[in-house]
Amino acid sequence: MSFILYEGGMDDDSEGRIRELKEALKQLIKGCEELGLSRSQELVSHAYDDPPQSKREFELLLRAVMTDIQKTVFLLIPEHLVKYYEIIFPSTLTMAFPLASKELVWAGNALAVGSYTASVFHSMRAAEIGVRVLGNELGVEFPDKPLELAEWANILDQADAIIVKMKEKPRGTHKDEVLTFYSQAAVQFRYFKDGWRIRVAHARETYEETAAVRVFNHTHEFFETLSARLEEPKPSV
Repeated sequence: MSFILYEGGMDDDSEGRIRELKEALKQLIKGCEELGLSRSQELVSHAYDDPPQSKREFELLLRAVMTDIQKTVFLLIPEHLVKYYEIIFPSTLTMAFPLASKELVWAGNALAVGSYTASVFHSMRAAEIGVRVLGNELGVEFPDKPLELAEWANILDQADAIIVKMKEKPRGTHKDEVLTFYSQAAVQFRYFKDGWRIRVAHARETYEETAAVRVFNHTHEFFETLSARLEEPKPSV
């Protein structure tokens, strides 16, 4: 801020000084907005319409902003975890799995801010959506409950049985590709369930950064594979 304010008011070049001052106030307003300082933003916006007439008035304005900053808690994200915050996934994933992708965004945010167990929890919530989509695709049914209320293990047991029956049908290139996809998906979901879901759901384990990163990356990559063939059912209107 290169403009000069005098205790007695503006100097002879007041028009140029006011332009400089208003440009500086505009930048200050932008900074307050980026930091979420709504009270300071309102105060500086008012000063933009009615600029300070002396150096002291301007210093008082800055002091008010600094006080607001000192009372605000800022969160530092380590550089190597920044890429996980508000992550943007490919449109193929977000369109095929909108709910699961939201869970993965929350998992990434939790990972970025150091809430590692919470990150694993959201990753497994995403994986659970995938399990139910796989079960629905394969025609898994239960006489006493809807698919949404069934346990992972029961869904996967039925899925495995259906996949085994599919293997008994005549072979073909397309059939082999589909069977490979379903078989690998079922295996991965069991891996999720046994490796992470049970532990995090029942408070059996607290996760640190390395494990949480591994879980997130694995889940993310797996959903990119799933989105090539499967998708969440569209909500009924």
